[in-house]
Amino acid sequence: MTFSVRQSVNDSQLDFQLATQLIIEQVKVRHLRCHEGVQWTVNPGLNLIVGANGCGKTSLLESVYLMAHGRSFRQSRSPFLVQHGETSFMIQGQWKRFGPMHLTVAGRKGKTTLRLQGREIQRRKDVSDSFPVLVEAPQGKKIIDGAPGERRRWLDALMMTCLEHTRMHYERYLRAVMQRGRLLRRHNFSAELDAWEQQIMQHGLYIVSARNQLVEELNTLLLDEQGLTEQAVTLSVSMPEYSESIWLERLRSKRDDDARVGSLRFGPHVDAMNISYQGREIRSAGSRGQQKLAAIALKMAECALWSRYRRLIPVILLDDCMEALDRQRQQRLLTRLQRSPAQILMTAPDGIEISDDMGIDIQMLTKHGLCDFHAGQALVTIKKAWINERDMMNSDMEEAV
Repeated sequence: MTFSVRQSVNDSQLDFQLATQLIIEQVKVRHLRCHEGVQWTVNPGLNLIVGANGCGKTSLLESVYLMAHGRSFRQSRSPFLVQHGETSFMIQGQWKRFGPMHLTVAGRKGKTTLRLQGREIQRRKDVSDSFPVLVEAPQGKKIIDGAPGERRRWLDALMMTCLEHTRMHYERYLRAVMQRGRLLRRHNFSAELDAWEQQIMQHGLYIVSARNQLVEELNTLLLDEQGLTEQAVTLSVSMPEYSESIWLERLRSKRDDDARVGSLRFGPHVDAMNISYQGREIRSAGSRGQQKLAAIALKMAECALWSRYRRLIPVILLDDCMEALDRQRQQRLLTRLQRSPAQILMTAPDGIEISDDMGIDIQMLTKHGLCDFHAGQALVTIKKAWINERDMMNSDMEEAV
């Protein structure tokens, strides 16, 4: 089974032109982690928040992710999200996708409620598919320096997002693996076992073919990111030879071993995903700065695939993305991000030097909220005005509840 693969840069540019840009315009947060109340007005392009450690920069990115996914990219549950001493938190977001959209997240201990246009959402996947938000964060999923299983799960989730027909095959494949294991535990070697092994092979071959297509497309897109990563970053999947005869023979010959071990250790659900830099595994070959740039390049490629297959340009969250980068690489990263058609929300510690002529929207987060930041110094707003704005925002939230 084969799939067609697009390979030209012009195709990628055309994909973005045909896709709809997802934009978040405003975020209001109350009692989320360290924030008593803060309002964030966001521009369509590149947005940077700077501030001291522990001031809540990551939490603002987290609020955007919570609206799209109903959970934190830091895998925190509601009790850890609520500000200390409070019983609940609330996030209100004004988005633009074709037209204005409003998302609200209300959370308390043991429960998080997500509302779209005032209506409670039961299937959160419907929101994450319609409001795609991609994140690269030190506390998020570790793709570059993570375990093979975490990498594989990321790749397969992206595969099922882009090639939607693979979801059915993936679910049926896993069901067949589970049923085979159940029969082996019962030492049932009947014709039913043959039938499940046949399904493992059929659906598995489809998954392998789709996954190979996705890896090829990602590698093509990563070639376009060499200006950022300096050297080529390539993906591959370590797997045995998959064919009908070999696969079925392997399943039948290893029944006793699989029954004793209690799991099937052959198939796409255990294959290892590799990320290479200069021809070597990036975990060992790449410096921290090179790994950071490779991770961001992967998000750029993932964004391009969303625009190609789902006709939506996601919002991209980059937390502490200047970490371990020298000034030259910081400049190169910012230049690359400015060219992206996606709205990008990013954070960095205070003290970072960015020239005004780059035209980046920079805001500083302090204990008094967000304020504009230019030429290395903040244009601090009057505390009284901030308090009045906070009180108005709290009033709006109480009315919404």
